[in-house]
Amino acid sequence: MSGMKSAYELAMERMGGEAQKLSVSQKTALAEIHSKMKAKIAEKEIMFTQQMASEVDPAKASFIQQTKQEQIATIRAAAEEEKEHIRSRS
Repeated sequence: MSGMKSAYELAMERMGGEAQKLSVSQKTALAEIHSKMKAKIAEKEIMFTQQMASEVDPAKASFIQQTKQEQIATIRAAAEEEKEHIRSRS
């Protein structure tokens, strides 16, 4: 048995592609990117939760919620871009 597979490796198998073998340094870099992404998202969650708690206008609350979702999506997209860059280096 070759051990646990990453989400990336499982996704590649499901899509019929071949997952490339990653070096220890690449796996470490990917884990660091993921960890930083989670921290940034948590920071945004806290910030927007505080804003939502003090907002009484439904229109402004909706705008805050939309902004939160957009910023989190941007963080995730940037992290995925960084991860893909790491994966492409062989």
